[in-house]
Amino acid sequence: MKSKQKLFVVGSSGYIGKLLAKRAVSNFDVCGTSSSGIVGALPLDLAQPLGFDYSRVDPLDIVLLTAAISSPDVCANQHDYAWSVNVTGTSEFISNVIARGARVVFFSSDTVYGERGDCFDEDAECDPAGEYAAMKHEVEKQFTGEKSFKSIRLSYVFSREDKFTKYLAGCAERGEEAELFHPFYRAIVHRGDVVDGALALVERWDEFPQQIINFGGSAILSRVEFAECMQKHAFPNLRFCVMEPGDAFFKNRPRTIAMKSTILPALLGRPVHTLAEAVQIEFGEHQ
Repeated sequence: MKSKQKLFVVGSSGYIGKLLAKRAVSNFDVCGTSSSGIVGALPLDLAQPLGFDYSRVDPLDIVLLTAAISSPDVCANQHDYAWSVNVTGTSEFISNVIARGARVVFFSSDTVYGERGDCFDEDAECDPAGEYAAMKHEVEKQFTGEKSFKSIRLSYVFSREDKFTKYLAGCAERGEEAELFHPFYRAIVHRGDVVDGALALVERWDEFPQQIINFGGSAILSRVEFAECMQKHAFPNLRFCVMEPGDAFFKNRPRTIAMKSTILPALLGRPVHTLAEAVQIEFGEHQ
């Protein structure tokens, strides 16, 4: 029997990584990594990448690199530490993996594009907004033209476990009025589409020569529209009010990133889910 291709999920206990690892086991030999000593995961601290056992990595293996310090505020306020993880350590890890003949899918962010109200695709120039975006873009620049490196630029990733959805769910359950910052627009994408798209990219690597791929939903939605959709399809008792955040909030978070892509639907072999469809997948109708 032919052995399965080996797939490493860096950050296999994280928000995206855990679902990637779970979905991949049927088609791949999955090796998760963790910096927190989780049983069954390979130890990897991106602040000290030389401590990883690179002998586990073979030619043509795939590494899905989902781990990072992702808080914009931490990246801004603890810049040197975040840079050591998100840029220095991450780049060294990627270089060592590629030197072993393996390939890397790097999970980046739509914030590398900066504030953009007009719809754009992967050909748009970057103008990173905030330190987190600058760190992601720096890693991408270091591997420009490297055929064993691809970058997924994520918009806001929705599921029943994302922070904003859990906030809305908690407010609805407690009968409290949720406070929504507006304007704040993103191409919200379902976590299931992100995982399916990433795994399709692994399986169809050579069919998609693009080094940069946007992973976003089909519509640019505000947090108000997000909450209205949740109210209609999941939390009928949800109440909310609209607030305009201060300038400090937008320092590391662009108001609008109108990102699109034709590549993700091509990877999926179907349209991406609308937010309404994704809410019903996650919650069912008024569950």
